[in-house]
Amino acid sequence: MTSTTTRTLFIRSGAGLAALSMLALAGCGSANDAATFQTGAGGASEEMSATPAPTEEAAAGGESVEPGFVYDDISKNVTSTANLRPENDQVVVPNGTLTINSVQEVSIVKGEDLGLGTVDGGYGAPEGEALRVVDVSFAPNEEFPDSDAPTSDLSIEVGGAQEHLYTLDGEQDHRILVSAAEDGTTQLIVSSEGHEQQVDVLTGERADDDVAAAYYLSTPRQEPHHEFPIESDRFPTKSTTGPDEDVTTAYSFQVDSATLSAWTAEDGWAEPDQAWLVVDWKYEVTAEHSIISGRIDRFDAALAIKVGDDVTQDKVHDEDKNRHAEGNRSTSVSVPIETTDVTVSVSGGVVISMSGGSGLQMAGETTGEFASDELKLSFPQE
Repeated sequence: MTSTTTRTLFIRSGAGLAALSMLALAGCGSANDAATFQTGAGGASEEMSATPAPTEEAAAGGESVEPGFVYDDISKNVTSTANLRPENDQVVVPNGTLTINSVQEVSIVKGEDLGLGTVDGGYGAPEGEALRVVDVSFAPNEEFPDSDAPTSDLSIEVGGAQEHLYTLDGEQDHRILVSAAEDGTTQLIVSSEGHEQQVDVLTGERADDDVAAAYYLSTPRQEPHHEFPIESDRFPTKSTTGPDEDVTTAYSFQVDSATLSAWTAEDGWAEPDQAWLVVDWKYEVTAEHSIISGRIDRFDAALAIKVGDDVTQDKVHDEDKNRHAEGNRSTSVSVPIETTDVTVSVSGGVVISMSGGSGLQMAGETTGEFASDELKLSFPQE
């Protein structure tokens, strides 16, 4: 078996096209000379022997692929010797999830399956490397419209050089053949919004990541759709033309969901060993009267989020509203990744009046205060 004499990051497409990208050779001599190449980072050149030791496959009379060889979207007809199912098989990014469906161990590949010439005995891995076929699929996060979705990419790192494979911007499936270093340094790189996550090509296992850790919590989300029970206030009025009646002020505050996340569009990635606790909530305050709606001269409210001994408030202020004040909020708080218990509550106050010219006047108290009980949320983790 003949082993190649140059080290390249050699990527071929499934259509058998020429290399999509390779590390530039700084120079090559004769077959008896050492080959020199330039690293992908533009660093110092490296020399390798023109006659490396033969691999085990050499005895079978075949050839070896280039060190670091990568073949894009290889056929399913390749014969494997083992099929690995990784345990940590998903890489979650803001715009979707990449799943490592399987990793196939391969000894020999036919030349026609690689877009290379046919050789007796086929192609094997060079010394110190092993052939793997990594089967991946990407499912986009439907939360984002296409125009607003964050960007993500899949690349491969071989010998310290990184090459782009795919833009992860829609549903897609790929089978990638890689001649991977047996020391485990060949990695798939999933990058998004300035952060990278890694997958070991030999095993398909996602590496632990202290920035993206919240994406892999066993219970990252609760949807209580809880409306806080808060009693209405009644404010007396007097009329020059009819009976006296009250303005009834009703308070509606609802927590729809609470999520532990590694990334938000507003805040970016969490700090290492932290998570973003995102609470989605809404409110509506109304001032009703049988003749004409009351006015909300001033409205203040605060959503309090308590984690451990730390309390964070998201404050709302509104004024000069006829009949009602309302809104939808999304509040994010940085919390420790091990957070399991959270309490949420609301409190605030209003100032009520009647519109001029209505024939109605306030006949007593015009201010009111409100406060809710605590809502307890739990995020049990395995």
